[in-house]
Amino acid sequence: MKTNKVTKFLFRKQIIGLAEMYVFLFVAFLVLPFIFSLISGSLSDYSLAEQMSGTWVTAAFGVYMFAISTLSYENFKFLIQNGISRQTFFNSQIVVNGLLILIGNTFNLAYQYLVLMPLVHARNTNIFMSSYAGYFHNSIVAFLFNFIFSGLLLVVGALAGMVIGNFLTLFSKFIQRIILIVTPIVGYITLMYAASRVILHHDFEMTWVANFAKFVLGYRSTGSYDPFPMIVAMIVVSAIMLLIVRYLFSKKQLKRE
Repeated sequence: MKTNKVTKFLFRKQIIGLAEMYVFLFVAFLVLPFIFSLISGSLSDYSLAEQMSGTWVTAAFGVYMFAISTLSYENFKFLIQNGISRQTFFNSQIVVNGLLILIGNTFNLAYQYLVLMPLVHARNTNIFMSSYAGYFHNSIVAFLFNFIFSGLLLVVGALAGMVIGNFLTLFSKFIQRIILIVTPIVGYITLMYAASRVILHHDFEMTWVANFAKFVLGYRSTGSYDPFPMIVAMIVVSAIMLLIVRYLFSKKQLKRE
C-alpha cells in the first residue's frame, strides 16, 4: 500500500516537472523567437516549421530523465523522514521512471514521425533511424524496434543518472564538488587522447577495442548495422546498473544539515 502511495506521489511530482519543462522549452524555442522577430520587424524571417524541426524536443526528455534520476536526494530525504523505507522508495522510483520513459518515448516517436519527418523530409531523426532502420524490410517491425531501441537508450540514461546521483550522496558535499569537477576533466582528457590515437595514429583500427565496438554496434562487412547486439548490450548494461543502484540505495544515508 505504501509503495502505491509513494509511486503516485513521485509520479505526480515528476510528471508536473516534465510538463513545466516542455512549456518552458516551447516558450523559449517557439514563442520568444516570434516575439523578437515581431519587435525587430523581421517577422517575415520567422518560420514556425524551422523552429519545430530541431531535435531539441526529443533530446529534452532524455536530459530530463537523467537530471531527475541524478537529483533524487530531496525526494529521498522527504520520504525517509516521513517513515518510508529505502526499499519502498527504490521500488517506487523505478516504477515511476519506467512510466515516465514509456510516456516520453511514445511522445518522442510520435513527434518524430508526425512532425519532424514531414518537416525535414528525412528519416534520420534518431540513432535507430539513421543506423538500424534499414535492417528491417517491414515498416511496422522497424517502428516497433525503434520504440524498443529508443526506450532502452532512455533506460540506460536514467539508470546512469541514478548510479551517479546515489554514488555522490555517499560523500560529503565537499567531496561531491571535487568529484563533479575532476570527473569531467579526466573524462575529457581520456576522450581527447582516445580520439587523437584513432584519428591521427589509427591505433585502434585493428585492435580488439575496434572489433568489440563493431560487434556491439552491430556493424557488418556489407556496411549495414544489425540492431540486436546493441539491444542486448543495453539490456545487460541496464541490469548491471540496476544492481549497482540497488546496492547504493542500501548504503544511502540522510546528510546532517
